[in-house]
Amino acid sequence: MPYTTGMKIKLTLIPGLLLCVALLAGCEYAAPTLRMLIDDHRQLSPEALQTIIEEQSNIRFREAQVPLDVSPLQALADDTADLALIENSSAFVEGVRAVLPVYERVLHIALRDAYQPADPGRPLLGADFYIANRSAAGNAFVDLVTRRQELDIGQYRTTPVYEDGVTDFIIYFGPINPDNTSWMQPGYSLVSLDNDLNPHRKFYEESISYTAPNMKPKTIPALTYDLPGNSEALLTVAVDAILVTRKDVSESAIYELTKTFLEQKPRLTAIAPHLFSGINESFDPLTLNFPLHRGARAYLERDDPGFIERYAETINMLVYLSFLMISAFLAFARWREHRKKDRIDVFYNRVLLIRDEQPPRPAAQRLADLQRIEREAFNSLISEKLSANESFRIFTDLLGTTREEIRDCKQETSA
Repeated sequence: MPYTTGMKIKLTLIPGLLLCVALLAGCEYAAPTLRMLIDDHRQLSPEALQTIIEEQSNIRFREAQVPLDVSPLQALADDTADLALIENSSAFVEGVRAVLPVYERVLHIALRDAYQPADPGRPLLGADFYIANRSAAGNAFVDLVTRRQELDIGQYRTTPVYEDGVTDFIIYFGPINPDNTSWMQPGYSLVSLDNDLNPHRKFYEESISYTAPNMKPKTIPALTYDLPGNSEALLTVAVDAILVTRKDVSESAIYELTKTFLEQKPRLTAIAPHLFSGINESFDPLTLNFPLHRGARAYLERDDPGFIERYAETINMLVYLSFLMISAFLAFARWREHRKKDRIDVFYNRVLLIRDEQPPRPAAQRLADLQRIEREAFNSLISEKLSANESFRIFTDLLGTTREEIRDCKQETSA
């Protein structure tokens, strides 16, 4: 049996399809790897977090290795980390996107017991601050309190590492977790923001959120920590910590990560209740200093009604109005065509009257009248008062036939 053209095309495509299948079968799926910057004073086990993420998703999880003098946002910008926890008081940085709010970071201030201010009117003059966890909120807080004491940058010092015998203040933004106080050092005591070294204590009780967006007053209850200084309640401030990533991290990877964090909340809470117990998907993205990553947004909006569902009533109204407009247009078109038909009927009658005249006028007059009728009809056609349809063709046929009949009668009469 000879091959048809269709059979030849199919036989030509089969080797190509088999080659594609073989290539796909030979390729292994490359799971995305996400590197996360873990806080210096670890409040969770990276290995436990890695186990949960890799068991429940296609993501490979790794801890990012970042020098201490590099901030989390800088690590993201330098592509040395894909994920980091930062405070929601951090200023917006181009190319950084939010994934989820995770927990509340509370300011812990520890003061060296031997510290003596050089100037009681400005007790922070010459102070040395250790800001733990490369915290942007910690830096912002130190900047705020020193500015309120009218200190210039050179009149105090900040460092991302603790220096024994040098550090005067430990500034630690982290969860309230009595089981992990690795940030604390011997010879230091926790202090409240309403202590005697702070001449602006009322500011932190009532006005902090106006000057430092997203920071709010907070109290650490008495005896929360078995540490010096916590025999009384401590006035402090708090800010939400959010998980952030780079804008160019794939949508599918962040979708899976968001899904894993929310669906595996019980397991995550079991390994670090102080971090993950507050995770939920009912937060307001507008309260974040960074826009949501498209992968996180896709997961959070997965059950939201689509465009058609959201605007069903409006669409129904528009469809109804469209049908009304179409019906009105069609009715107008029919009315207009009917008017044109009425006009062509007038021309029919005028031609028939000339054809059926009794007694007939001279042929020359009748032919002249027919020419005038023809000219009027074509002028009406040009001005769209008539349509060039079957009715107009019948009119031209009738006009031609009537002319022939008048000319034939004229010749018979002459003969």
